Amino acid sequence: MTLGEMITFPFSNAFALERAKKGKQGEYMAYYSIAFSASRIFSHNSEMQLIHKMSYNSTWNIMILLSLLGMS
Repeated sequence: MTLGEMITFPFSNAFALERAKKGKQGEYMAYYSIAFSASRIFSHNSEMQLIHKMSYNSTWNIMILLSLLGMS
């Protein structure tokens, strides 16, 4: 776990909880936990597969591109 994840994780939980409708907080938090867990499983595996099939530089370039697309 990176320093950025340790700092933002409590705030992202609070953000998801605040966005929930009254009476649906548990459902929102369950979806949040599922999405977080799935991303941790698939992201690490996909990055290692990219490094194996390509190179570290190509993997960094792809991740930068995906980050820029995600921000737009």
